Amino acid sequence: MTVLPTELVETIIDRLADSKSKQDLRSCSLVCKRWLPRSRTWIFRSISACPKSPIIDLKSFLDAIHNVQSSPHLSSLVREIKVDCCHVPELTRITFNTLNLEHLSRLWLCRHDFARFELNLISLTRTLTSSLDTLIINRTVFRDACQLLHFLSSPCFSRLRSLSLTDISYMMRSDTNSRDVAWIMGSWTRTASLRLPILHKIMLEEFKIGLIPDHNIFDLLFHSNSPFDWTCLRRITFSRIWDNVLIQGFLNGPLPALSSVEFEKSEKMYHFTSSGAFTGTIENPSVLLNLSELSIGFDLSDEDFHFLNEVIRSLGSGKRQSKPKIVTIVLPPMGLPPSKQMLEVAALFLKLACLSSIQRLRLIVQFSTGWSDQKKTDCKDFYGYYLLSSTNPKVSLVFKEGQMDQE
Repeated sequence: MTVLPTELVETIIDRLADSKSKQDLRSCSLVCKRWLPRSRTWIFRSISACPKSPIIDLKSFLDAIHNVQSSPHLSSLVREIKVDCCHVPELTRITFNTLNLEHLSRLWLCRHDFARFELNLISLTRTLTSSLDTLIINRTVFRDACQLLHFLSSPCFSRLRSLSLTDISYMMRSDTNSRDVAWIMGSWTRTASLRLPILHKIMLEEFKIGLIPDHNIFDLLFHSNSPFDWTCLRRITFSRIWDNVLIQGFLNGPLPALSSVEFEKSEKMYHFTSSGAFTGTIENPSVLLNLSELSIGFDLSDEDFHFLNEVIRSLGSGKRQSKPKIVTIVLPPMGLPPSKQMLEVAALFLKLACLSSIQRLRLIVQFSTGWSDQKKTDCKDFYGYYLLSSTNPKVSLVFKEGQMDQE
């Protein structure tokens, strides 16, 4: 009987893991004993509950967590937890009281409601370990900005390297002091469960900010007494943000290592000149000097054509400005545009690639896992024909498959 080399078996299983097909991984685990360890590593790497029926689905999720925690050979495999609690506080409490995985590194929280809990949330987060390096919070409610700070300063998050805050809501907004940074920091200090000097500063390397109630959230996060140290931040992503003040506030902050900025899903504030493409000006010399990568969404709208032309004009001028070396343009999943429009798109992208400051132009075309194989093939052929028609070696084309609304 022919025995496949171990390296080949592991490559096959790893490729299946990349496609996120757990059913295929389960099939691999049943082939033979040699295939089991690698397959099991990927099968139990991520556990999720994104319920259509929250009570039933969450029970299955919690049962899975319990089974894994009671099996030492499995508990060390779980690296990622995703849980959607549908804004039901009791489901949030049950979830946090159940989680106790020593090697957990990534926690994804969607539609949680923390406003119903005590201000400092210590009773919830005490069961989590400090091995977490990635925290994603989406469509979640806090009592106010002070409670958000309490949550983020929990000891279990002291080793975070990546933080995402998108679609955050506050329940209490009527207080006249609710937006005053000094008042919020004072309240947080008075109600902190640990003395502030003991708090370990969180040294983020990646940060994603989306819709959030306060325009001045950057003043809060950059405050000297906040739980964050921003000197190591390399990448910041703005998700569905149209607020010039917020974007400018972050980019003018203490970010000496920032080298990569992303505007996700066709956001329009791409401009990085010191002459003021935002409401004010970008006065942070480190951003203007160190920015090497820029990623922007592009959905083929007239506004996107206009703004990308503005970016090209700015990068080609001699004014003091940032000059990113690598530009990534992300095209969202959509039908095949008219040929005439694609010719204009290709010409615009080529114009950008021809700028002397640009070393690489990376084009990413997204399509959904729900598309048929034929539709995916048609998409690749169509975009490949128009976007790779030039011989410019700076241009590369990547097709990315995945759930578009996942995080």
